Amino acid sequence: MRILTCLITALVCLNACQQKNTGSGADSTATGAKDTTIAIIPAGGGVFYKHLKGTLAGQPVTMELINHGKGRYSAWYYYDKVGDPIALLTSDMTADSLNFTEYGVSEEPNNLRGKLSPDGRYTGEWSGGGKNYSFDLHEAADSSIRFMVASYNDSAILIPGRHDSPVATASSSAVWPTGGADEAVLAFIRNAIAPKLGNDSPKVFLKQDVDDFLNEYRGENKNVDTAELREHGFSWNWDASTSVTVVYNKWPLLALEHFTSAFTGGAHGNYGSNFIALDLAAKKALKPADVFKPGYKKTLSAALDKSFRKKYNIPAGEPLDKQYLFKSAIEPNDNFFIAGKGVVFSYTPYEIGPYAIGQITLFVPFADINGIVKETYLQ
Repeated sequence: MRILTCLITALVCLNACQQKNTGSGADSTATGAKDTTIAIIPAGGGVFYKHLKGTLAGQPVTMELINHGKGRYSAWYYYDKVGDPIALLTSDMTADSLNFTEYGVSEEPNNLRGKLSPDGRYTGEWSGGGKNYSFDLHEAADSSIRFMVASYNDSAILIPGRHDSPVATASSSAVWPTGGADEAVLAFIRNAIAPKLGNDSPKVFLKQDVDDFLNEYRGENKNVDTAELREHGFSWNWDASTSVTVVYNKWPLLALEHFTSAFTGGAHGNYGSNFIALDLAAKKALKPADVFKPGYKKTLSAALDKSFRKKYNIPAGEPLDKQYLFKSAIEPNDNFFIAGKGVVFSYTPYEIGPYAIGQITLFVPFADINGIVKETYLQ
C-alpha cells in the first residue's frame, strides 16, 4: 500500500505538470486557423536543450535539461559512477527558481531546488532522506549531440459562441539535432525522431500531432448533448501532450524518450513513455537482440526481478504478483535503452502492473549481466 500511495502522489505531480502543457484556451477555430508555434530560440531564452555536467554532493553527475516553453521543463540526470538515469518532474516553480522532484517511490521524494543562470549554470541544493547537498552543473559539449527544441500548441472550442463551452488543448515538442556529428548522423537522428519527415521542419510533424488530436476532438464530440454539459462538462475538456526528449547523450549512444499524455474523458488520463536507443556510430536503432547474446531472456528476467525488488523495497521470495504486478516474472520487452553503466527497461501503465503503480523503469547494471551483453556495448 505504501508503494501505491507514493506512486499515486507522483502521478498527481505528473498530471499537474501536464496540465501546464495546455495552451491558453483560445479558440483557433473562431478566428480561423492560427499558427501558435513557439519560436525556436537560442539557449538562454525561451525553449532550449542543455547538456549539463558537474557535481552533486561532490560526485560527478550528468543532466539532460529541456525547456519546452511556457514554463514546461523536463530533465533526466545520473551519477556518472552509477549510470542509473533518474527522471525529474518540475515542482513548485517560481519566477527565479527551477525546482524538480525525482520520480520514484520514496515516501519523501528527493528534490532539487536551484537557479539556472543566463550562462547555462544550474546551481542549488538536493534534499532527501533528511540530508542536504549542494549541486553545481554547467553546460558541457564533450562527446554529445547538440539539439534545439521546437514546440507547438493549439486549442479548440467545442461549441463556438458559448462562454462555458468545453475546450480541447494540445501541445507537442521535440528536440532536433543541430550539431555534434556529421550530417549523415544528424539525418539519422532526425529520421528516428520523425520517420518519413525528410528535410521538412520539425514544425510539420509537431503541428500534425496537435491537429490530429483537435480534429478527433471535434469529430468525436460534434453531437454532444448540451444538457449534459451542466453536470459532466469537465469530461469534454480534453487535453494531450507529446514530447521527444533526451535521456542519455554520449557518443556513440543516444537515448530519446517519446512521452505521450492524454485525457479524453473518463476517470483519468493515460500516459506513457517509449524509448529509442540509437547507436550513432552504426547509424542503427537498437533492439534487444542487437545488444544481448542469444538466450539472454532468462538471465535478464532474473536481473529485472532483482532491480524491481530493490527499487520498490520488496523482500526476496515474496511473489511479485501478490500485490504489485500482474505476473510473477518480469520479461524484457523492446522498450529499452543503454545508459553508460547498464541498460534500462521500461513498462508503460497497465503493461505489467496496475495504473496506480505508474510507469515502471528498471535499471540493470552491466555488472549483473555482463555474460549476456555483446562486447560492443559493454562499457
